[in-house]
Parts: sequence; structure tokens; C-alpha cells
Amino acid sequence: MKQKYSKWVVGAASAALVASAIVPAASAASFTDIEKSDHKDAILALADAKIVAGYPDGTFKPNAVVTRGNVTKFLGKWLVSENYEIPADYATEARFTDLPTTTPDKELLQYAALVKDAGVFKGSNNKLMHTNNMSREQMAVVLVRAIKTVYNVDLVAEYKEAGFKSTITDLEKATAAENREAIIALEYAELTNVKQFNPKNTLTRGQFASFLSRAIDNVGEEVLTVKEAKVVDATTLEVTLSDDSKHTVKLETALPENKETKVDFEIDGKSYSAVVTYEVPDAKLESVKAINAKTIEVQFNKAIEDTSKAKVELLRGSFKQNVTLVWADDKKSVQLVGATNFQAAEYTVNVAGLTENVLTNTVKIEAQKVTSIEVLDEVAVVNKAVKTDGTFDAGTTATVGYVVKDQYGTDITKSTSLKTNNDVNVVADSAKGVVKLSGAVVEGKKIGDLVPVVLFDSATGTSVSKTVKLSAESTVSSIEVAGVYNAKGEEVALNDASKASDAYIVLNLKDQYGKEITDEAKATGLVITNTNSTNLDIENTVKKVKIGDKDKLVVALKSILKAGDTDVLFISTTNGQSAKYTVKVAETSTTNTIAVSQPEIAVAEEATLIPLTVTDKEGNVITNKKVLADANKGIKVGGATVAESALEVKDGQVYYKTTFNTAGTQALVFQTSTYNVATITVDVKAKAVPTVVRGLKNPLVISTSQNPVTITAKDHLIIEDQYGREMKNSEAPVKVTLVGTSDVVTLNGNTVKAEKNGTATLNVALETQNGTIDSAVEVKVQVTDGTEYNGYEIAEIGKTKAGEDKAITVNGLLNGGKVALEANEYTATVTGGQLDAPQVVTAGKVKVEEAALNTDSAKKVVDTEFTLKVTVNATGEILEQKFVVSAEAAKTQDFFFTASAPAADYNQAKAITEATLVSGSTVAVGLKSTGDAPAVVNVATVDQYGNKAITALAANTVTIVPEKAADLTITDNGTAGATAALKSGVTEAKATLKVKVGNATKELKVTIVAAP
Repeated sequence: MKQKYSKWVVGAASAALVASAIVPAASAASFTDIEKSDHKDAILALADAKIVAGYPDGTFKPNAVVTRGNVTKFLGKWLVSENYEIPADYATEARFTDLPTTTPDKELLQYAALVKDAGVFKGSNNKLMHTNNMSREQMAVVLVRAIKTVYNVDLVAEYKEAGFKSTITDLEKATAAENREAIIALEYAELTNVKQFNPKNTLTRGQFASFLSRAIDNVGEEVLTVKEAKVVDATTLEVTLSDDSKHTVKLETALPENKETKVDFEIDGKSYSAVVTYEVPDAKLESVKAINAKTIEVQFNKAIEDTSKAKVELLRGSFKQNVTLVWADDKKSVQLVGATNFQAAEYTVNVAGLTENVLTNTVKIEAQKVTSIEVLDEVAVVNKAVKTDGTFDAGTTATVGYVVKDQYGTDITKSTSLKTNNDVNVVADSAKGVVKLSGAVVEGKKIGDLVPVVLFDSATGTSVSKTVKLSAESTVSSIEVAGVYNAKGEEVALNDASKASDAYIVLNLKDQYGKEITDEAKATGLVITNTNSTNLDIENTVKKVKIGDKDKLVVALKSILKAGDTDVLFISTTNGQSAKYTVKVAETSTTNTIAVSQPEIAVAEEATLIPLTVTDKEGNVITNKKVLADANKGIKVGGATVAESALEVKDGQVYYKTTFNTAGTQALVFQTSTYNVATITVDVKAKAVPTVVRGLKNPLVISTSQNPVTITAKDHLIIEDQYGREMKNSEAPVKVTLVGTSDVVTLNGNTVKAEKNGTATLNVALETQNGTIDSAVEVKVQVTDGTEYNGYEIAEIGKTKAGEDKAITVNGLLNGGKVALEANEYTATVTGGQLDAPQVVTAGKVKVEEAALNTDSAKKVVDTEFTLKVTVNATGEILEQKFVVSAEAAKTQDFFFTASAPAADYNQAKAITEATLVSGSTVAVGLKSTGDAPAVVNVATVDQYGNKAITALAANTVTIVPEKAADLTITDNGTAGATAALKSGVTEAKATLKVKVGNATKELKVTIVAAP
């Protein structure tokens, strides 16, 4: 049970916490019969909070059996204390058939309506049976429901997710599964700790008071509110909660400037809101300065959120200069980069479009000049070995590096010609950045002789003088191994599952002068010996690779063959220096033991998740899917290696995912690599069918100015199957009728037409195939003429393709429902990118041409953000939403396999998880669905722009992975023409298809069968 925070202090409830409409018959202080009761503290706390009440004679009767009516009132008052309101129609619309609106007990009527509407009490055959005694199992159910309603804590789901095992010994006495689960949930939440719960027994008023008090104390989290919300910037808040904890909140949408705005956000999964004002001063130029000879940097006092509004120009006198604008990531500065160095002069920077007046400032640029020269080494390396007498022969040269910088610290070596102290024998090569010593300066000299080098710039008089030492050519003298690293510069611990191409043996080589060698040509004299090629295959040469942000000499790994230690020897041929490095390759986990648990539910034709606990030889739990699916070290089901796609890991728990095609008892046998076995028998329930209609998915609001609405299960209703689970996209047939009479709407079958403002009640029923009614519910429909919306929104636009229409939806909001406005009910424009003026949106569709997109420094079109601004005609309310337009070609980002035809409706397509293939057929054209009416398998795709379509498999990459390689002959694998044929004597084979469509890859189980 996760840690909770108590929100109660016994005997000290706050009046602000409670808002009960009923005055109790007796106050806590006057109860005369609870002094000796074990439940005294709970009764007092609940009474002080006005959740329980006594009798007119001053008693509470803690030992009296609690009735269903008592519990209805207690839980109803608890809901009221948590700001739930008593339904306004409690006196006119009966919730239970045995509790008519004429019932004299007004308090019972009020709370019965509240708990029924909140889903706490559902009744039996629509009866409350309020005079009946409440059993302990019934109490458990309604208490767990009430906890879910008040605290949004699903104790049943929590205990199942935690794998909690009950120690209560008489759970089998509970009537229904829901009752048993509720009892276990109370145990899990530490609201009961008995060994026998006695589900059928009654309980007393005092006992229920203790249960309810513990529920509020143990489960209810502390209610935190926003104490203070400070605006840091347009997308950041600094929030202080009522417990004085501080939180930095990042907003999804930038705050509007200088406007009071209500923002909603989450902290630790909890929802909060605050009203804030993002007060932003007018944009100003903070500074303008030259940062190098061809770049001027302009600093603003704040981030310029829409840089397209900033019209920046650079003037030399009255002449406009050609510059490229480069905005900083924080948008607080922009660099003006010239094509060449700027001339020495005073320049004016003007920025229009950000404020009413043009922002302006000046900067003085000096002509570029040499300010520093540096000789980079103490040593000049010669290009030849010495003669026998120890002197350098004629033609010998030596080099030493140098660098020249200007007043901005920019390296200008290549563009600067320097003079030397000896123009013939000491020459500065600006192209290479080296000083070349030759002739008499080197010839006849010996190793270690000193040579003076003087460099100077005649234009500025800047100079440097240094004496360098002549030395022999640099060679490997010192060898050190840094370790095994990847290209990111991270040290790698290798195992037999590691990818060899991702790792390098990194060397630290130094020459005879103690300088690091990074030139691979100077390491050619290094001999590399691999002492154990059965474990590891490596390159036998050194190469230069970027490791992190530095060039390093490395030895690349070619392949990792198996676990074990390998010694690699390095020997220098010039001085015999050697080093040995041991490359360790660890063994990945091997599955040893396995335990299997029952799935939460198994239903025919649905994916079932079976919990597995697999450990290695050291008892460590294995959750790595690659290890579990390894052919040698992993697990098998029914003798076949488990595919990685058949494994799921959620919160550290591994599940085997499979689909049972038929109902009934199904047995599975699991085996580890060490031949330990676990068997499970799964009771597979019948295929799910629509059974109960619960109500509307969203409030139904329709407009008098728009087309009628046809109510369907898929679009409008919450449908549950026979197991109490919601069925998404249900195609269940429904029948809609009008309750009573109404001039607000008219019905034609299931189609509702709005007539005038108001509300109407509809009866929505599930129909069976023979037309009988299985389940029905009454729902409200609200009609509006558009004059009473309490808000508006722009539906998410998403990424948009340049040059193509993208429909936008503007919704009017009313009481939780939405109505899409007609295009003539609002005005919309688009700004951003290279648009010179706002682009008017027509017919409710956005279309941005590629020419309006921004380009990078190479003039390549890049994804560009635009802003849609919508003005609602009726109210003048302004809405904005940013969206991205891209010129890249549409490409599939996700897909699923389906038997629906390419021309079919994507939203009606159903996913399939297995298929059949006739031996010898090409997968892309011969794949068929299973069942009585096989159909060609296609793919239902969605691209990066949200476009959905059903297309054929042809031309997509297919890889066939056979369950048993000996059963199949596979040709053209990994191409669109992949084909599988049964080998002689084989009548059927299993395989997994890995199909790549666009950027997505999915797997499909397939059975290859002989040709008919």
C-alpha cells in the first residue's frame, strides 16, 4: 500500500471541510451510549464532521445492526462533505422503485439520489431495500466504490497491480467476484486485518463508523491547494502549495503577455489551477556589439517569442548591409553575420515590428588586425634521421606550429602573412599554420640544438620570439590503454549481448617527447596481438575516432563471440615498449527458474497477459526481453522460443502475451534454458459481447443550425461487455426513443434533430439480433442555438503538410459538451514563417505553401511553426493555437494489420494478430486472415500528419522468422518479395513476420499451410 497522508484529526474537523444540508438529531457531545464502545473515537470524528447522526433520545446505538438506509445516509453525507451536491431533482425523479418521491424521509431521498448518481449504490433490480440489514460483503463493495468516487483511488486495481495476496480464509463465502475483490481491497488498504471476514454476517452502526473513519484516515490523501503561483517566464511557473512545498511547472502553451490567464497544470499527478498574469515589458535593445570581424550581436531585454515579427536591418551610413540573421535558442539575442568582414565604420542597427517605435542602436567596428602571435611548441620536429656523426643532413627541415589571433580572439592564421627573422630559412606557412626551418638553420645541427624563431606582423608590429629545440620525428614511445568506450565517451561494460560496433579499445599513446599522439600515421609501428580470438575478434590496426568531444586513437572491435577474458598485447617497434590490456566480456543472464500466475482475465479472441517471474542462477529476476527471447538463454512455450514481441514488461512485471481463439480450459507449458518447467491452466472466457449501456461518453450538445446527430455506440455511448469492461469502438446496435414529449428535439430512428434551445431526455437501449432490449439508460441532450456557449476551443491541429489543406475545428463548449462551429461563425488567420501578412483561412481549412516555410543557413526548407488565430464572430473571443508545417514527404509512423480492404473506412478497421499463408506464396500478396471467410491482409496506416489510410502490403519490407528453420525454405527474405515454402514432408509451419512500413515495424504470427 503506497504511503498516504492523513487528512483527519479526531475531534477537530474543520467547518470548511463539511457542508451538510441536514441537521443531525443528536450531536456528538450528547451521545449517551458510546462511552464504553470500541468505536467511540470513530463515531465522534464522523459526528463532528456531520457524517453520522444519532437519535432524538440522545443515543447513537453503536451496537444496533446497520441497515442499507443507514449506510446510504452515512456515505451520502460523506460525499456532501467532499463537496458533492445533492441532485436538484431528488424530489421529482425517483432513483429506486422502492423509494418513491413521496417517501416522507426527505433525508433518505436526498442521499439515495446522491449515492445512486455517484455510482456508490446500484441497487438490486432497481430497488434500494433501505430497511434491509447491510451484510459485511455488501458494505465492502459500497465502501470501495465510495473511496473510488471521493479519492479517485481504485483499491481493487491497486491490489491486483501490486500482486497482493489475501490472508483471509473465508472469501469463498462471498456471493460474487466483486464482493470478494472488495473485501481483499479493504485488507490491502489496511482497513481490516481479520483472518475471517464473515461476508454474510451483518455489522453494527459502530463497526461501520470505524470502517468509514479508517477509510477516510488511511486512504484519503491530504488535499493540497495552490498557495502562490509566480510567473518565471512565458512557459514556467514557480508554484507553492499549501504544504509550503515549491514546484517548478512547465506549461505546454506559452502565457499571453500582459493578460490575466487561468492556467491548468499537474504536480505529482494531481491537477491544479491558478490565475496569473505574465507581465512583460516592451522589447528593448540591451546591447549591440561586434563579436568578431564579420558578426554583430544584438541583445534584447527579453525573449522575442515570435522572431518573424522582428525586422532587423544593418546600416553603414545610409547603405543597407547584407547580413544573415542567426537567432539564439533562447531568442534573447540575434547575430548579424556578414558575407565578409565588415569595413571599419560606425554601423546602425534598426529593429522594427516589436514596438510602436523602431528600436535602434549603434556599434563601431574597427578594421581587423593582428593582436597576438603564439608559437605552439617548445620543440621543432625534423623530417629526417641524423647522420652517423649525429648531425642533420642537407635537405633536412623542421616544423613547429603557430597561431595568429585578431582583436576578437578569432584565429586568423590562414589569412595573415608573417615576417620572420630569416626570410630564407625560417618561413611561416599560413596555410598549414607551421613555421618551416630549413637550410643552415637546421643542416649540420644536432638533436637538442636550439634555434631562435621570431615572427612579426609588419602592419601592427605585433611579434613573438621563441627558442625551439630540434628533435627527431615523433614516434610511439609510451603505450597506455584508457579502457573500452563508446563514441559518446561513456565507458562500456561488455557482455555477450553487446554490439561490437558500438565499442572501442581507447589508447593513450605518447611520443618520445611525452606528447600525445592522435595522428594514426604515427602509430603504424604499433604491433597488436589478440591472444584469444575465440572470444573476441578485433582490428589489427589503429584508427582515429571521435570519442566524446576528442579525437582518440582506438582499436575497433569486429565481433563479440562469447563471454570470457581476452588479453590484447601492444608493442612499439621503435623502442620495444609494451602494454597488456584484458578485455572482459561478461555473460548475460541465463534463465533458470520460472513461476507463472493466472492472468487478470482471459477472453477468447483477445490478447491475454500472463504474469511470469523468471530468475537467473543467482536468483535475480530477469526483465530484459532480449534475454528472455534468446534462443539459447531464454524461455520457451510449448517447446518454441518465446518471441520478443510476445513479451511485455510493466512496472517490473514480465507478461507473456498470447491470444486464445476459443473459450474453455487451455494449458500452457513454460520452460527455462536449464529445463525447469512451469505449467498453467487458463480458464478462457467466452468472447466479449456488448451487454450493458452505461451512458454517454461525453455530454451531448447539438446545435439548431447544424445537421442532425445520429447516436451510435461507437461515437457516443459507454458500452460494457458481460465482464464489466468498457468496449471501445463498439458496433453494438442501439435503439433511441424519446422519454415523454418534447418540442426541443425530434427523432427519426436514432437521429436526433435540434428544434430549439432546451433539454430533452432520451432512452438509449442495446438491441439483440432478434430486436429485444438487453440494457437501457436515460441520457440528457442539450440543444443550443449558439448564443449560450460558456467557452470555445480550437481542436488540436497537429503537424501539417505544406501545400495541402488541413481542416480545422472550432468548438463551442457548453456544460461539458462540444459543438463544432460552422466556418462562417468565426474568422481565422495564420501568421509565422515567411508570410508577409496574415493569411486568411477560408472554408475552415488551413493551407500553407512551402514558400512560406523558413530555411536554414544552407537555404534548405525546415519545419516551421505558425500560429492560427481565431476570432469568434458572436462574442469577439480570440483563440490561438500554434502548429508546425513541414515539407517532408508523408511517411507511415504507425500501422496495424487488418482484413479490411484498402477502400474501407480506417475507423471501422479491426486489427488482426495472426494470419495464414499458402506455401510458396509471396507474403506481400498472399497473406490471408484466419476464420471462415479469409480475406487479404492489408495495413491500416497513419503518417506524421495524422492522415489515415488502409493500403496493400505490397512494396513493404517483409522479414520471415520461422519457428523451426528446418520446416521452411525462405527466399528474398528482408524484401517486398519474401516467400516461404514448406519443405518436403512438412504440412504446416509457424513463423513470425516482421513487416516494415515507413518508419514503423510490426510483427504478425503466421501459419504456412500447404496449397489446397
